[in-house]
Amino acid sequence: MPWIDAALGTIASIALTLFVVVNATFIIALWRTRDRRFVDRWTKPLVMTDAALIFAAVGTPVIGIAMKLGGQFLGFLATIPATLIPGK
Repeated sequence: MPWIDAALGTIASIALTLFVVVNATFIIALWRTRDRRFVDRWTKPLVMTDAALIFAAVGTPVIGIAMKLGGQFLGFLATIPATLIPGK
């Protein structure tokens, strides 16, 4: 199932790119404003965004592995009834 690898690789790449862009934007904005209220206001949304992007980047390969294993297991289950027929 190469399309799964391609799709999940694209999702992980986009998540990592967005992670870098979001954090770079925050650092640049912090550097330009040098305002403590800016930090207080945007730190929680930044942390939540970072958590979601890290989960997407790390979770997609795990989901891909689980989907591959599930497909192999279903293929194995399809062969079991054929082996239970007498005379085979």
